[in-house]
Amino acid sequence: MAEKNKEASKNIHQRLNAVMADINYIKKDKKIEIGKGSYSVTGHDAVTKLIHPLLVEHGINIIPECIAMIQEGNRVRADMEFSWVNIDNPEDCIIKKWSAYGMDSQHDKAIGKAYSYAQRLMTLKTLHIQSGDEDCEDGQEEFKAPKQETKPKKVVKKEDDVPYGDVPNGNHKLISDEQRQELNSHVNEAGVPIDVVSDYLRSQGWNTSKEIPADKVAGLFLKIDEMAKEAVNE
Repeated sequence: MAEKNKEASKNIHQRLNAVMADINYIKKDKKIEIGKGSYSVTGHDAVTKLIHPLLVEHGINIIPECIAMIQEGNRVRADMEFSWVNIDNPEDCIIKKWSAYGMDSQHDKAIGKAYSYAQRLMTLKTLHIQSGDEDCEDGQEEFKAPKQETKPKKVVKKEDDVPYGDVPNGNHKLISDEQRQELNSHVNEAGVPIDVVSDYLRSQGWNTSKEIPADKVAGLFLKIDEMAKEAVNE
């Protein structure tokens, strides 16, 4: 009984800390193929399966609420609020705001993907859960992330945030500065890793975003949307 009363007296910060003490790692369970490359991600269901029993054990409810939704063609942006609530004192809570995009030809599925994407990232970041490609067999607290190979840093021109290199592109009509700014913003909003976008541009023969032909810009925006759709597809 004393132990139960002790648990009930914990505030929401102590409860979240208890969850973080129980888990700090999750294996990436999905692989996204893009062009010649690929990268791994952690799916929404894997995150939910991991934290659900811990939320129950430590008396925490996560209450999602959509506060705004914007449809842009086949893409939906959801602005969300997530309340982490102490079940023994519901007024003791933490509210986290998060926004995410979901894409699908069916509007309702795009909404669901945006919701899932927002909650997945919000949960991983709030609980500071590390993700990686390795298994952890003996408990997450014992997991040590594998050493990463040190790769030479790629030099990026300050005025050119997307790709790398410095090779001129003939006499074709090229992308404008305004279009390049829109492209950078679109990449950031879509959440596609910058190295994935850069690899794709190189595969098309463009070493910098300044080399993109003006007549290819619209198709590139669609390609970035396709990359983001594959990344959030559950």
